[in-house]
Amino acid sequence: MEQPPNNLSQAPEGPPPCPRCGQQGRSVSPATIESLVNPAVLVRLRSLEGFRFCATPTCDVGYFHPATSETIMCAEVRVPIFQKRTEPERLVCYCFQHTVAALQQEVRDAGTSRIATDIKARCAQGLDDCEHTNPQGSCCLGNVQRVIREVTGDNRPSSDGGGCCCH
Repeated sequence: MEQPPNNLSQAPEGPPPCPRCGQQGRSVSPATIESLVNPAVLVRLRSLEGFRFCATPTCDVGYFHPATSETIMCAEVRVPIFQKRTEPERLVCYCFQHTVAALQQEVRDAGTSRIATDIKARCAQGLDDCEHTNPQGSCCLGNVQRVIREVTGDNRPSSDGGGCCCH
């Protein structure tokens, strides 16, 4: 009788999952970790290389390292993490200090928002620093577009992938 293939030896597909919530994490640069993690935590880390960002709203892990099993909790990050908080005054754009509340108000008042356009224009001038200011280590425009869609009731996925403007 033929044995079924043993799938246990196969490596899991996709990015490594967060050890706490099991969701896949996105790779962040050492610069993001160094810039945004509390200094007392930085000294205990084996390396700043190889960390991943956990974006799951209900998970208290901010970053995790699949190879070393190290975790950095949200409370150990210098700034509140957009994806992990719900208050309207939280930042959605860390480089230019745009809050969710300001974005929501502009969309309610005008039916649209110029904040995304403002962010893109400033990025085009080289004024962004997402890698050092945004806990996800990358451009905020996907988050900005998601907030706009939530306010307008547009549930369609973004067709432009968030329109990242980082250089």
